[in-house]
Amino acid sequence: MQFALDADQQAVADAVERILDHHAGPARVRALGGDQPRYDHELVGVLRDEGFLGFRFGEGAGPLEAALVVEAVARAGGVASVGAEALIVPGALASADVSPPVTIANAGSTTPVRFAADATTLIAVEDDEAVLVELGPDDTTPVPNRFGFPMATVHRWNGRSCGSGSARVVRAWWRIAVAAEICGAARAALDTTVTHVRERHQFGRPLGSFQAVQHRLAECEVLTQGARWLALEAAWSWADPQRAAAAAAQALRAGERTFWETHQLSGALGFAVEYDLHLWTMRLPALRAELLSIGQPASALTGVRWNG
Repeated sequence: MQFALDADQQAVADAVERILDHHAGPARVRALGGDQPRYDHELVGVLRDEGFLGFRFGEGAGPLEAALVVEAVARAGGVASVGAEALIVPGALASADVSPPVTIANAGSTTPVRFAADATTLIAVEDDEAVLVELGPDDTTPVPNRFGFPMATVHRWNGRSCGSGSARVVRAWWRIAVAAEICGAARAALDTTVTHVRERHQFGRPLGSFQAVQHRLAECEVLTQGARWLALEAAWSWADPQRAAAAAAQALRAGERTFWETHQLSGALGFAVEYDLHLWTMRLPALRAELLSIGQPASALTGVRWNG
């Protein structure tokens, strides 16, 4: 794998960025409700109209390009189930009839599910099979939260089976999708914090000029960049289980470290809702919890290595 995008991949990334410049970002998140936002149907509609959602892999783009879209939307604070629609459905369920918006959860989960109240289709992941559940207004109950996503508990889990063994494939793509989202949110949190330490002066010099601050941010940068390239490689490999688990394991570390470091280096400002940092960092615990709900990625990676 080349650690650089080719011309076509860069064109996809640039085109998505132009859309997100107009239809996402901190101001858009705040307009949708801030840390308790509504689902952004407008953003999804634009991405779908421009061909970045709802396509099958091979129709001018593949899973690597889809992962770039997922990461970019997360980095811009998009409030939409892009990971499920851009990666999981075309990667694992391309032959199934799936109506968007789409959400995903472990079957029978009692914890709130991201985007469930707005979803038409739920991918319920059982031990061996993935099941497509058609959701109606009475099948979910919205749950107020401060994690930057609309969430709801789900009351219906019966639906159409995607076949024996489908859960394993879905889990691999699910890991990649959430890892890409963590990378996007962590990237935005880091960028916000780097700007802060450059502008904030302490003892007559920029806070970012202190070597200890630089070291802590550099470690976050290495973790986040590593997680990003592992996620892109896993997507490029069409969700090879070993690569998907490795990307998830690295994303967990990057998300946790970035959350703590960016808030500590922002001082009291990091606790202010007027400051943009929390619009990304508060998503990281929810994304990490979802990633862990799929199964410990390090254990999954070990299992794949040992069992071939």
